[in-house]
Amino acid sequence: MDGCKKKRKRRLEDWKIGRLDTYPFTHPSFHSYFQSLTFVLIFMSAIAVSLTVPLAAVPEEIPPVNDNSPKTKEEQSRQILIEIDRLKMELAENLMKKKQVELENLKAMLMEENNIVTVSEVNTAEEAYERAVDEYEQAKLTLQQTELESLQDEWHITVEKTRLYESADGRELFSITLRNSSVPVKLVESSKVLGREIIISAQIDDIFVEIKEQEGYGTSGATITEPYEQRIETLKEGESVTLEFELIKENVRDVVVELTYSGREEQKNIHLKQDDPYISVVSARRYKEGDRRRLEVVLTYGALEGETEETGTNTAQEINNVYVSIKDDTESIIGYPYEPRIPTLKDGQEKTLDFELRRNVDNLTVNLKYLDKDISYKIHLEEDTRYISILSAKKFRLDNQMMVTIQLKNTSTTEAMPVNATPEEIAAANEIRGIYVSLLDVTDDTNIVKPYEEKIPVLGYNEIAELTFQLQKDVESLKVSLDYPELDEPDTRLIYLQKESALDVVNVSSLRFSQEGNLGSSVTYDLTLDRLAETENTFQLRVINLLNRLSFEFQDPETQSRQSQVKFTQEQSKRDLSLIVYLPEELDASYLDSTLEFYVAVIDEAEANELGGVNNRLDLPADRIAGIQGGIERFELIPKGVPEIEVFVPNAFQTIKIGEEVNMTATLKNIGTRDLVDIRMLVDVNTDWKYTVIPEVVGTLERNEETEIQLTLSPPVDIGVGEYQAKLNAEVTVDNRKFEARDRSITVQVESQTQMSVTTLLFGALILLMIGIVIVTVRISRR
Repeated sequence: MDGCKKKRKRRLEDWKIGRLDTYPFTHPSFHSYFQSLTFVLIFMSAIAVSLTVPLAAVPEEIPPVNDNSPKTKEEQSRQILIEIDRLKMELAENLMKKKQVELENLKAMLMEENNIVTVSEVNTAEEAYERAVDEYEQAKLTLQQTELESLQDEWHITVEKTRLYESADGRELFSITLRNSSVPVKLVESSKVLGREIIISAQIDDIFVEIKEQEGYGTSGATITEPYEQRIETLKEGESVTLEFELIKENVRDVVVELTYSGREEQKNIHLKQDDPYISVVSARRYKEGDRRRLEVVLTYGALEGETEETGTNTAQEINNVYVSIKDDTESIIGYPYEPRIPTLKDGQEKTLDFELRRNVDNLTVNLKYLDKDISYKIHLEEDTRYISILSAKKFRLDNQMMVTIQLKNTSTTEAMPVNATPEEIAAANEIRGIYVSLLDVTDDTNIVKPYEEKIPVLGYNEIAELTFQLQKDVESLKVSLDYPELDEPDTRLIYLQKESALDVVNVSSLRFSQEGNLGSSVTYDLTLDRLAETENTFQLRVINLLNRLSFEFQDPETQSRQSQVKFTQEQSKRDLSLIVYLPEELDASYLDSTLEFYVAVIDEAEANELGGVNNRLDLPADRIAGIQGGIERFELIPKGVPEIEVFVPNAFQTIKIGEEVNMTATLKNIGTRDLVDIRMLVDVNTDWKYTVIPEVVGTLERNEETEIQLTLSPPVDIGVGEYQAKLNAEVTVDNRKFEARDRSITVQVESQTQMSVTTLLFGALILLMIGIVIVTVRISRR
């Protein structure tokens, strides 16, 4: 037994120092068996660990979400390949971890005092761990490569447009525009493995482009352009590039565009469209030369840069006989010359034409006629930039006449001109000639100024013109009418007149400043108060030198209220008042038919206190009146007596017998308030009657004076018995006006020479009737 123990101990020491040939299990057949057994154990351990360890290996990983959305066959295939490589990576990771554990255990056992592990075993375990690490890293790279290759279809190059055209030397050219329509791609699985986002740029490098003939044309697949192949070094995301080829085979309209990039090939079948000749309108600019409006049109043969594919570019080298005309909306030619001809226009050549516009329009049509076709371009011109600004409009009083001054400025914005245009050229292009200015009433557009119209021959760019008019009608606002050749209709603007005055004075005016008034009546004067300042202020009303026997009052015509002062505001700078003057019943004859002069003054409070006065009445000498600073107006009043006469007839009933005359006395009295002259007596009787009135004309009759009038009425000889009427009147003419007294009627009873009077007969009949009644009554009482 001791021998066996010694033998076993020696073998362990030999194993520790690396003498493996002395180890009992160093036989080759045993090594083979041991390796097979080790591989099986490692594989089973890896499977077991893969079922339990992955969740602990990446504790922060969010479990994949079940995606039940439908997938294409290619997408499902790519997903399976990624899943296989991901499992292989996890197995390699688990194996690496197992080898790491084994290595650490062997190293720990080697450090023990009584160990049975040799250095060779530790070295072998370390080599196995390193191989497992390499396999794990390789598995990660394989997963990334598989995921990257599965997303190759995400990179795409789009053919945006192609163009077939002819060069100036007659070669048939073909251009193609390619765009990188790819987007950056995120590698989901690789990002999880590396713990950071892995995003692959959309940039595509080394793109090779070839143009080949399509199948079915005898030489399908052959390159038909020069250069045969073109290389695009780099095409970034969203970037486009245009390549140009020369077609070396004639009459080819169907080609294959072959693209090779990123280890893949793409073929796109393209049909080439050949465009018709095309003339483009580059620009149309309206400008002015002197008094004439002109239009500059620039044409080019070929499409403009940036135009759509429908316009295209011509394939011919030149085009002949192009006719150009300028028309308005009614198809009328408004450009002169009417239809100029362009003999030849080569490819890419520009041609500038200049027309005189016979009509000022903002929209017109450029009509081109070539190759038996009419092509029209609707052109919207920039609006006419010519404009006249009204800087100010001030109303002021000059020598008791209302005036208006208007300032006008040419504020035209600069028309389309070259960048290097000089100020003189800009001013000449924007000057306005032949401007007619008139001022109109707001209500009915009548001209209310003098002169009726002013002309400004030339108003240069940024120049100011000042015009002064005399107002024929005092208004607060008016219309300014501007008319010049560039306008189809006059430009009319409603403006408010700004009031201007050196002193804060209220102008007083009256249309009926001189009037006549009868005694015992009243006279009303209209007052218009106009204050040119635009601040708020109150003014006093005063009547100067009005006869003391005459009373007065200021009245608001709207409210009928009495006024002793008037207030002006910014909103109300004009007021209308009435001055009512009351004449007494009696007035000294010296004042009648005489002109009484007095004044109305509107003054501020300070001047009113200085002048004094009682009850808005002042008595001032002429020099003091001339020195009044406020507004003042002179008025006239002519007192008139009232012409009035009356005729009195004491006995208007006269009885005469046939053959007799009527002789009677009447009284004529002046009951008016003025002396009368030449009063004519009027008698109205039957045509066959005769009359005499003495006096027939009363020469003079003073106030309250009366005179007797003798009237004789002579009836005709053959007059019959009965009543007859006559009228007595008087009339007087005063100031070319006739005044009559009230008619007085006279009744004349004509009786026969023997006939009892009707009264006597009636009286006798009444007595007889009474006697008869008495007799009858007595007899009845006796019975």
